[in-house]
Amino acid sequence: MTNQEMSQSNERMQHITALNARTANLDLTRARECKEEIWNSYEAASIVPQIASVVRERNMKAIGFQSIGLRHLIKLADFKDPAYYWGPYFSDVGRAIASGERQYLQEQIQAKVEPKSESISRSSPDFSVLVKHIESLVEDDLSPDILLAPIEVFVDFANDSKIQIDWNSGRPEQLMLKDTRLKIFWAHEYAPLDSFIIFNSKAGLWYAMPDQETDRLITIALGESEEHPGSVEYLVETLAKYQIVQPQAFTIINLSGDPKESKR
Repeated sequence: MTNQEMSQSNERMQHITALNARTANLDLTRARECKEEIWNSYEAASIVPQIASVVRERNMKAIGFQSIGLRHLIKLADFKDPAYYWGPYFSDVGRAIASGERQYLQEQIQAKVEPKSESISRSSPDFSVLVKHIESLVEDDLSPDILLAPIEVFVDFANDSKIQIDWNSGRPEQLMLKDTRLKIFWAHEYAPLDSFIIFNSKAGLWYAMPDQETDRLITIALGESEEHPGSVEYLVETLAKYQIVQPQAFTIINLSGDPKESKR
């Protein structure tokens, strides 16, 4: 870690600590509830614990971490106003962090894993290609258990006679192929995807720097802004690094054709 990076890390921690301490004019119960709303919605939306082995990195000097977060201001008068209910707003914040995690993970896999030469047509998708590559991973004893899927072909996928889905397995639903089950995570507008990504959840490590006070995978700070008097500032962030440890356990199958020509 360079001196500049160490300085930035120290400044980050100092800012978080100071922000959480500036609560003299805040309803502490409301501030605490807003933080919990962020955490609860993030925890419900994050797929990280299901798709990777999570490693808590406690060395603040570790390098290569991606900051995934939000920092925003709210008028102090609005935040204090009892007529305002902030639950839905801060729930969206937690989900946004989870979406950012997923987008980062997808980008990391796509940058490091070469897609197969075969593709699946958007206009007339044939999922036998997908089935074939899942079976190949199984035959190679690579135990695929995760499928990241593009939402634009959801209807065709769900109605394909070659595809068997267990809709009663809870969320997410599971793709069943003989003795193999894969959890299906569908892309969405905040974490779009134009390919199928198949892999084993233990084939990648998700390093995260936990919050020093709560040990949670995201840091949540909320208090009165020093730079903007009359405002409440919140900072929500995770510092993460995804590392593929078994590249052969990953398969990417792209969609082909113009997205505008998709039936969905």
